[in-house]
Amino acid sequence: MQGTLDFPKNIEYALEYLSIPALKFNKNVAVIICSHLDISEILDYSQFENLLLAASIDSMARVKLITLLIIKKDFEQLAIWVNKNDSAWCEKIKKILADTSPEDFPNILKKISEQYDIQTLTIVAREAKLALNDGYYERAENILSLVSPNVSEIPNSIFETIAKTAIIAEEKGIRLHKISPQLIESSLQYTADNNNNNSCYLLGRMLSGLKTAYITSENFSRPLNLRKATVFLLKAADGGRAEAWLDLFYLYSDYRSSVGNSAMARFCLEKASFFGMSEAKRRLGALTLKEAKNIEQMEKGLSLLYESSINGDGVANGIIQTLVLDVEGCEEEADSAIEAVQQISPLLATRLRLARYFGLTKLEALSVNPSTAIRPWGLVVERNPYIKKGSLAEPRAVPAASRKAIECIRDAAREFAPKGEISNLLEGSLRARSLKQRRIFQKINLQEDLFFSRANSSQRDALRIGTRWAQNQKKFLDQALA
Repeated sequence: MQGTLDFPKNIEYALEYLSIPALKFNKNVAVIICSHLDISEILDYSQFENLLLAASIDSMARVKLITLLIIKKDFEQLAIWVNKNDSAWCEKIKKILADTSPEDFPNILKKISEQYDIQTLTIVAREAKLALNDGYYERAENILSLVSPNVSEIPNSIFETIAKTAIIAEEKGIRLHKISPQLIESSLQYTADNNNNNSCYLLGRMLSGLKTAYITSENFSRPLNLRKATVFLLKAADGGRAEAWLDLFYLYSDYRSSVGNSAMARFCLEKASFFGMSEAKRRLGALTLKEAKNIEQMEKGLSLLYESSINGDGVANGIIQTLVLDVEGCEEEADSAIEAVQQISPLLATRLRLARYFGLTKLEALSVNPSTAIRPWGLVVERNPYIKKGSLAEPRAVPAASRKAIECIRDAAREFAPKGEISNLLEGSLRARSLKQRRIFQKINLQEDLFFSRANSSQRDALRIGTRWAQNQKKFLDQALA
């Protein structure tokens, strides 16, 4: 059990010899085992039953058992075993149990550690880790509440376990009430200094005053420090915490703060968007649209907004809706009419569906080529050579405002793509398409207002360039950037 010059220490072999049937339930053997093992080793080698046996006749084994029961907070068993030990500190434990004030247990553990050279905090860390691994977060917090912030030397395992508990609490939205905020801060600081990205993230949020789930500003002992907060958040972001980029954007975008920096704010927002943060995509998409002066920038902004909207961002979807012109009429009536057109001219029916879902004018619907106009987020009506006025002839980006719309353009692209250049031969020129459309509408008595947008030239022109669009959509922009 303890090893000599010729026999190296080997606990496993020793326990094999001491566990033969003839020695089982022998109290003297149990005392030998427990006197040579510390509490952690007793637990690691599953010798708790022997500890119970040894405690019935050996005072040191009883001390170890009582220490373990305090850590496990098994008050019922603790009361039984304390009465079997008449030492002064056990008398104090009796008083604590009688007064039901477990707040004094951290000091009791501290005295046990000093008087009996038992590494009580190491055992606390071990038990808390086991509770965390088994998913018992409240039990882990209860165990860690035994750690006093006034202890001179706290083992690293305690810092690591408290930091892990705080990280899990933040992820699950659980508030920690029993662990000292000072210990939480020290633990996060220790693990952050050892390159724990999650600790860097939480510590950065705490120092910047951003909301955390497990600790409030009222019981946060340190003053806010934005410069130090940005250092920790940058470290977390570089380590893979995408949320940290968005937090950095908030800090840098506040021009009144000591860290305000518009260039860094934009950089952090772009990084958060790159890592898939839906809110970042919406913000960056709205900013890109607001600043867009050409079709390429419009496409980039719409792509970001569309990605955000399909992830459930209602504000992003609201912005998309503003870029789709209104079409009058009942949807069921339009669907029924399109089915009738489908029997006569399938390609025209496809164009009518596009016009309906994307708010296209008659000229746009009849001239657009779905196979080249399609984008992952909608379509682009290409430059129209048939319009003489330059600004109205420019391309227009139109996002898909619904799942049906994106499915419609995908189906249309597949329908037109195989035909390629011969689609013009199948449909004829723009003039021929227009004439065919009018004849079919007359034949089955359809109104153009049911399919085509009646927006005037100024309304259409306001949607081509983001800077013009932004002048009329301040409300949605403010919501997107709030």
